[in-house]
Amino acid sequence: MGKLALLLGALALCAACAHSATPPPVTVAATPAPPSPPPPPAPVWPDAAPAPEAAAPDAAGPVPAPGPADGFAVSEHLPDVHFASGRIQVYAAERKVLDAAAIWLKANPTQILIVEGYTDAAGPQAANRALAQQRAAWVMAYLVGRGIAASRITVVARGEGGALCADRSPACQSKNRRVHFMVRDVSSPQVNAAKP
Repeated sequence: MGKLALLLGALALCAACAHSATPPPVTVAATPAPPSPPPPPAPVWPDAAPAPEAAAPDAAGPVPAPGPADGFAVSEHLPDVHFASGRIQVYAAERKVLDAAAIWLKANPTQILIVEGYTDAAGPQAANRALAQQRAAWVMAYLVGRGIAASRITVVARGEGGALCADRSPACQSKNRRVHFMVRDVSSPQVNAAKP
């Protein structure tokens, strides 16, 4: 009986030891759920109209107002010349148009000229305005090289403003990549509104 009591005492002691060796339950703090991912961007279609740009300062400066300058008009002798996308020289076939323009300007020395550069709508507005400026300057240099005085020519960059065709098709946009001419005869008397 003594052995049995001793054995039961040892078992009880062992059970107590096992019970006290069990670690206390661990309390885990609840972690916040990860933020939900942002919604996917809206689909962009190739023929979609561009989103309006925020009004911000533009490195290329303000866009000149569209339309003819005071006293300047379109001449049938000076048709538009066109450009390949991203190019600053006219199509080779259209150099004949510029040669004819130089001949007409030489024959009409009292005509002064505005050379307006335009682009299509592809690309940022500032880059388009810079490209339009380069196109108009290239046409001016071409005419000066054919004997037209630089003092008779004013270069204006219009960029993508004043588009002739709004359709996004390549054929339509090619009409917008152009240099447009406006002339005014300086031999005609100017009316002065101020009284002497």
